[in-house]
Amino acid sequence: TYTKPGRFELIEKPKPEILNPKDAVVRVTLSSICSSDLHILHGAVPKAEIGITVGHELVGVVEAVGSEVTKVKPGDRVAVNVETFCGECFYCRRGYVNNCTSGGWMLGCRIDGGQAEYVRVPYADNGLTPITDNVSDEQALFVGDILATGYWAAKISEIFEEDTVLIIGAGPTGLCTLECVQLYQPHNIVVCEADKSRRHFVRQHYPNVKVLEPTKCLEVLKSLTEGRGADCV
Repeated sequence: TYTKPGRFELIEKPKPEILNPKDAVVRVTLSSICSSDLHILHGAVPKAEIGITVGHELVGVVEAVGSEVTKVKPGDRVAVNVETFCGECFYCRRGYVNNCTSGGWMLGCRIDGGQAEYVRVPYADNGLTPITDNVSDEQALFVGDILATGYWAAKISEIFEEDTVLIIGAGPTGLCTLECVQLYQPHNIVVCEADKSRRHFVRQHYPNVKVLEPTKCLEVLKSLTEGRGADCV
């Protein structure tokens, strides 16, 4: 729980309850730490509220549902979406759910999140995705945020097969972006990364990707693209 700028604490809180007919309560079986959690810790998220339990990358089992929830039921294994969204407002209808007028990034920022045994999820029909039995918690954990971030980045970049795509950074989000960029089969994928161990990881696991230090990035991109630079970044 975010108790003051620069400090998280492990504390006891009451088990969350259904507050709205569209809510669900989820028993958390696995969660992860996002860099956004660290941003909150360091005071870089002004809208984060003191006293909020952090965490927005999680999977679990539905414990209870409100009377208007129709897509999940108690006992269902689910991945939880980082974004809380109504699905009906101006932004939601256009796919920009992070700008939802009654939602956005709430879990672990403005309401209690998933670094806990239980979490209340508003608009559960939109915020929970059932997990099939052949998918493990570990495999589903990144669906709600980090993998979705990489998928969205690749989608909005409008990648074509003749393109050269540059990915800046090979941390977890960069790797998820790399996985999704590969779905579009561009002509060249270039990863620019300052950290030696991360460059080694990409070379080891993605032999068809060009991995560069920042100081060499511009020169190599120009050589690959007849001087025009990356088509998508």
